[in-house]
Amino acid sequence: MDKRKFHFQVMSLGHALDHFFVLIFPTVVLVLQKEWGLSYAELLKYGSLGVLAYGLGSLPSGWLGDRWSQRGMMNVYFYGMGLSAIFSAFAQTPEQLAAGVAAIGLFASVYHPVGTALVFSTAEKTGRAIAMNGVAGNIGLASAAIVTAFISELINWQAAFIIPGVICVLTGVAYSWVSGDVSAIHRKSSRDTEALDRGAMIKLFIGIAVIACLGGLVFQSMTTALPKMVESAFTGSLGQTGMIATTVFLVAATVQIVIGELLDQIPARSLLLVIALGQVIFLILASMASGWWLILVLVCLMFFTFGQIPVNDWLIGHYAADEWRSRFYAMKYTLGLSVATVAYWLIAVVHDNTGEFTLLYLILAAVMSLSVIAAWFMPGTQVQQEALA
Repeated sequence: MDKRKFHFQVMSLGHALDHFFVLIFPTVVLVLQKEWGLSYAELLKYGSLGVLAYGLGSLPSGWLGDRWSQRGMMNVYFYGMGLSAIFSAFAQTPEQLAAGVAAIGLFASVYHPVGTALVFSTAEKTGRAIAMNGVAGNIGLASAAIVTAFISELINWQAAFIIPGVICVLTGVAYSWVSGDVSAIHRKSSRDTEALDRGAMIKLFIGIAVIACLGGLVFQSMTTALPKMVESAFTGSLGQTGMIATTVFLVAATVQIVIGELLDQIPARSLLLVIALGQVIFLILASMASGWWLILVLVCLMFFTFGQIPVNDWLIGHYAADEWRSRFYAMKYTLGLSVATVAYWLIAVVHDNTGEFTLLYLILAAVMSLSVIAAWFMPGTQVQQEALA
């Protein structure tokens, strides 16, 4: 057995589970509206604790990954997230469910700072590995709506937490078996890293921080609200809503494969500029579209939204030293994921007051305009520029 390859496969499954678990709740609330007699906006606010823990937990997770053990943190991730999901199924009140979702978010926060650093440090081709791992995460994100809706309709909403929870624990068993001493398969990454002068490094990481924060708000808003956006555009069953939302995610997820290849050919700054500008354009178009035209625009919008992720991850992996990499990823994901609380609040307030998402699209378009400016002022990467010369 190729230990490195199997390790990567388990890590990719872990990334898929990470995004899947975070998006169980936004689909389950469509069922709980009827069972618990609460509005969509009221229930969504309870989920904000989960995404807050998801974002804020990244910093201590990254620190522990660098200072204690990346392998140990990944074991904590798999077992903790799986058991938290199982316990969430026994909630009897919104407050109990909020506590369970918060626990899921806290353990889920481990993956991005620790798992992404592990993927980068154990890969032969870093750009492709980051992209393929990103696709796995997108598949998890894309399947969350349809799988959760299907299980909720076929069995009940509790099973939508229990079944993935059991799968996550079993994946943890597989990880514990295959990982062994992770340092044994770490490659020497010096040939894939590049040093910048202090000024350029500061500009680069400020740019990444701004784009991670603002782009994270768009990403979290769109992935959270997409099932409701689809439901508002069409009258159909929960299963149909989940199917359309999943299709949008799956089609858009393919972009990361393309981005992974382009990172070896086009300067990362140029890619970020195009990606940020694309989001602005399609957010504005979404505010004017309806029906199937809206679905087409959402596919294009999510295409650019997903495309931003591997570029930022590659930049951090390329410039951060091994002993700091988890913490740099942690800072990036803390900024990008912490705004999910703002996203939940923004979605709830806009929908509660207007009954639609037009204003949300326009607010997010204005936000991404600032990301375009941040990308413009980022320094180019020397290695990529020399390769193109």
